[in-house]
Amino acid sequence: MYKFLEYLKYLGLFFLFILIITIIISLINLTNINTNLISKIGIILSALSFFIISAKASNDFNEKGYLLGLKLGLIMIIILVITNLIIFHSSFKIDCLIYYIILLASSILGGSFGKNIKIKKLIPKK
Repeated sequence: MYKFLEYLKYLGLFFLFILIITIIISLINLTNINTNLISKIGIILSALSFFIISAKASNDFNEKGYLLGLKLGLIMIIILVITNLIIFHSSFKIDCLIYYIILLASSILGGSFGKNIKIKKLIPKK
């Protein structure tokens, strides 16, 4: 039960990142920049958020980093797929599959990176 609550914490962080990315992309869209560039920026920011979330989670858990990145990545991708199917009624295309593979790879790399690099805590040791 405790691990499930920890996963929920990172899923909440995921939703926060998605909200921030949506706001950033919406503001960039108001500047009349090319839509292809905006979509590439969205992909990069999404992959970066998956990387950061998995790196932070693997630093906190005592699991192998790539497995934790795989678990979190799959959970977050399933949430994105369900959201796209229910809310946006979008069909599943090869472009979406490539996008989800990029996000999963980013999550796995973030998990491995977070396990190997120890993030310094701001709280001093007593």
